[in-house]
Amino acid sequence: MPVVLLHGLGLSSRYLVPLGRRLAALGHDVLAPDLPGFGRSPRDPHTRWPGGPDVARQTEHLVAWLDAAGITRATFFGNSIGSQVAVELAVRHPERVERLVLSGPTPDPRYRRPWKQYPQVLRNMAFEVPTLQALFQVEYLSTGVARMVQQLVRSADDPVELRLPDVKASTLVVRGRHDRTLSQEWAEQVTRLLPDGRLAVVEGAAHNAHYSAPDVSARLVAAFLAGELDAAGAAGDPVVPRSQPGDPLAARRPVPARAHAALDVLTTAALLTVPRTRPWGPRTRALLTAFGAAGLADTLLTDHPAGLVRRIPLPVHLNLEASAGLQLLLAAATWLRGEPAAGRRAVAAQGLFELLRAGASYAPAGPARLVPVTAVAP
Repeated sequence: MPVVLLHGLGLSSRYLVPLGRRLAALGHDVLAPDLPGFGRSPRDPHTRWPGGPDVARQTEHLVAWLDAAGITRATFFGNSIGSQVAVELAVRHPERVERLVLSGPTPDPRYRRPWKQYPQVLRNMAFEVPTLQALFQVEYLSTGVARMVQQLVRSADDPVELRLPDVKASTLVVRGRHDRTLSQEWAEQVTRLLPDGRLAVVEGAAHNAHYSAPDVSARLVAAFLAGELDAAGAAGDPVVPRSQPGDPLAARRPVPARAHAALDVLTTAALLTVPRTRPWGPRTRALLTAFGAAGLADTLLTDHPAGLVRRIPLPVHLNLEASAGLQLLLAAATWLRGEPAAGRRAVAAQGLFELLRAGASYAPAGPARLVPVTAVAP
């Protein structure tokens, strides 16, 4: 039985590739279409520019693709707006759906206006791994801002809760613990309205748990498809363990959390001491020292082996480092003009180091736990 992955707002199948590869490694046939107007699929010629589709139109596109691909029945994994398309398909064409996985299902009723939902999308990005940020920028440029906004407007006020009771397929709802796009209450409500639903929460992940924790997500989906969650242990017990570096399904990022913590300490110490000993100019020394002080506070507050308070999730820490890298590169090219060239090169080198360190660091996520949800009384 194939597994079809459905992308979210303004995106394509690219960000679903890590999950798809791992599901394939676990023995599943995986397909991930780019719906018309997204990724490598041309825009629907019957729609006016910018042609941002609503949920019903995307479902029509999906059915046409299934027919063209000769797929009569499949399991569907939908992320974000892709989960709305999956629900629409399950209600209108129940014979095509074996099982459903709704990852980060939208739209949360409290954010059903574009001016409410998009700020939550921005908040959510702080909890995603930095490599996803760069991928999203490429995707959004490819889609176009006008088309993405139109799709957001048409999809934000979708009363999906009215269709959930009509979903006949067994369904797994997945939420990343740090997801800011939808609340835990909404995830539980979605599960409660489903006739045969269960909810799993992935610790340390956000809205795109399938990308930041592809190993945990793949094993969770595989366990659900095998029926292992139908009679799992007590709610709250881990059904999939925490991700670990060295796991063959783990994300390929060579710097584990312990090594990253050590680099944090060494980098902070260097930024607080070395600039004072070099003839780099007052602005250069002040800038690097300030970044060193900020890095010290960030390191002590981060949830990794060098943290003392451990209040900042590691993905947020990595995004702060990536942001610092970009700021240092910009300062080296602008604000530090007129300072000694050696200092500007040192600032630029530190900026590149911050970016590389953030992108190459492994942020463990998981475990995935089942959450108890009381069914709706008949």
